[in-house]
Amino acid sequence: MEDGPALGTINLIPSPLIVEQLCTLPLDFLWMDMEHGPQTVPDLGVAAGICMGRGINPLVRVPVAEDWAVKWTLDQGLGGIIYPFINTPEEAGRAISASKYPPAGHRGYFPDVAAARWGLQIGPYFEAANDEITVVLQIEHRDAVERVEEIAALDGWDILFVGPMDLSISYGKRGEVDDPEISAAIDRVLRAAHDAGRFAGILAVDPDAVRRRRDEGFDFLALNPDIGIIGRAFGTYWDEIDKALS
Repeated sequence: MEDGPALGTINLIPSPLIVEQLCTLPLDFLWMDMEHGPQTVPDLGVAAGICMGRGINPLVRVPVAEDWAVKWTLDQGLGGIIYPFINTPEEAGRAISASKYPPAGHRGYFPDVAAARWGLQIGPYFEAANDEITVVLQIEHRDAVERVEEIAALDGWDILFVGPMDLSISYGKRGEVDDPEISAAIDRVLRAAHDAGRFAGILAVDPDAVRRRRDEGFDFLALNPDIGIIGRAFGTYWDEIDKALS
């Protein structure tokens, strides 16, 4: 991220074939989604192995910022964890702590599977995990924006990620992500992350959005989810078939 924005897409479809296909792209990360997608813990384990074999960092968005979700996912060898709807410094602190082994946090100790997927012995994995696992806090509500500087002041996180749609809904302006009030909120999150010496991310589903958010200074861009990519490809394909038959 220090050399330019990290690019990755969101994997909603729990299929090794889909993951393998996505990993043929020169992505920096693949975001497996358990908040809105039907991913299971075994799905994550398979996907993590495929990603790491391609040199792509496997991340997971957990459904909730709770200890049980963290244990199930990080113990599969994921390289990063994304927490939705972090609205207060207290919530952020609990999420960060759940991501870290003691003494930095309170993550439960069972590194056997994760160490094997990282190609490490248990001891070296335990020593490396706290520094290597990416911790992403999602800022997607106006309450979080109002306290984002307090959240950013905490240690242990790596990326503040803006969820534009949910953020706009929390202001009563669903989908109006370019509204001046929403734009100001997004800018505030970006500044808070950078002022803390760390990184900011945002969803950018089309090429124009990717260019715009890069130029604004975002360091981590989540691209169109797999279902969006497939839907667009199917639409283009059908247009070609329709044209051939006309």
